Amino acid sequence: MDVPLKIVSETDYLQTELVEKLGQTEDRGWLNMTNATPLRALVNVLRQRCAPTTIRKASKREEIKTIIKAKKEATHAQQNQTTPTPVDVGLNPVFNITGARLQAITQKIAYQHIRNLKDLETRQSTQRTITKAIEHNQEHLEVTHQEEDIWRALRQRDIRRNITDYLWKCAHNAHKCGAYWDAIPGYEERGICQTCGVTDSMSHIITECKAPGQDIIWQMAGDLWKKKKLTWSKPSMEDVLTSGLREWRSETGNMKRRPRAERLWRILITESAFLVWKLRCERVIAHSDDVNWCLTEAAIRTRWTRVVNERLHLDMAMTHRRFGRKALRRNEVLGTWCRGARSDATRNRTGNRNT
Repeated sequence: MDVPLKIVSETDYLQTELVEKLGQTEDRGWLNMTNATPLRALVNVLRQRCAPTTIRKASKREEIKTIIKAKKEATHAQQNQTTPTPVDVGLNPVFNITGARLQAITQKIAYQHIRNLKDLETRQSTQRTITKAIEHNQEHLEVTHQEEDIWRALRQRDIRRNITDYLWKCAHNAHKCGAYWDAIPGYEERGICQTCGVTDSMSHIITECKAPGQDIIWQMAGDLWKKKKLTWSKPSMEDVLTSGLREWRSETGNMKRRPRAERLWRILITESAFLVWKLRCERVIAHSDDVNWCLTEAAIRTRWTRVVNERLHLDMAMTHRRFGRKALRRNEVLGTWCRGARSDATRNRTGNRNT
C-alpha cells in the first residue's frame, strides 16, 4: 500500500472514469454506470493506499507488447478451461461513499434510484414481444441485440415523442385491441377485426389488415425508400419496434454504412406505422356506428403525403441556429431527404428538382 503504483491500460477508459468523471459519477450514486461493481471496488482499494497512483494509456511499444501478451495468455487460459481466480469486489465501509449528493440530485436521478431499489416484475406479454423482436433480427438480419438496445432505440432523437409513446405501449402490449377484450365479458367482439374476421392484434393492424389503409401506406413508403437505391420489403411489427437499430450499408460493393439512410428509415417506418394505427382508430372508434365507413385511397395517400411533408419541413426548420445545440445539422437533413427521397407533393412544388 505504500509503494507507488502505475496502471497502464490499452485505452483511456480507466483514466476517464477514475480521474475525470469520478466526482460526477459518485454525485449521481453510480447510477446507470457500466461496470459499476468492479470500478467501485477498484476505487475503494486505491483510496486505501498511501502512495501515489498513476493511470494512463499505453504509449510505448514495450507497454503495448506487454498488454498483447497478457491478452493472449488470458485467451489461452480460457480455451484450456483453466479455473479463473476470483476477484474480491468487497468494499471497505470506511472508504466507501454511498448514496447520491443532495446538491447534485434531480427528480429524475432520485426516481431512478427508487426504481432500482424495487424488484420490478417483467410482464409476460412484454417479455414475449421483446424476445420475438430479438429472434426476428437474429433470423432475418443475423444481428443479435439485447433487451436494453430495443428500449433505448425506442427513444431515438429522430422519433417523435408521441410515436415513442405509441411504440412503448406496443412493446408492452398495452394497447386496447385484440386479446385485450377477451377478458372483458360482453365485449369479446371488439377484439375481432370486422373486415378480416380474425384477432385484431397490433401486428394484424399494422401489416396484415385488408381494410383500406395499411397496404397503401406501406406501398407509398416503399416507393419513397427505393429512391435511396436500397432494397425494400414490407416491414413486420418486429421491424417497426426495432427500426431504431436497423443498419443499412451501401450495395455497391464497399458495404459502407449509410447513417443518413438509417435516419430516413427510422422516420419513414415509425411515421407510417403510427399513421396506420391512427387511421384504424378513426375507422373503428370514431365511425363505429357505420361499419361500412372507410377512407378512400386518394384520402389515404393525401394523409401520408402530408405526414411526410410535415416531417420534412420540421427537419428544415430545425436547422436554424436559434435552436442552438438542439439544431439539426444541414448536412444531416440533406443526406436524409436528398437523392429523390422526398414526397411527390414536395417534388411538384419545387419544380421536380433534387436538392
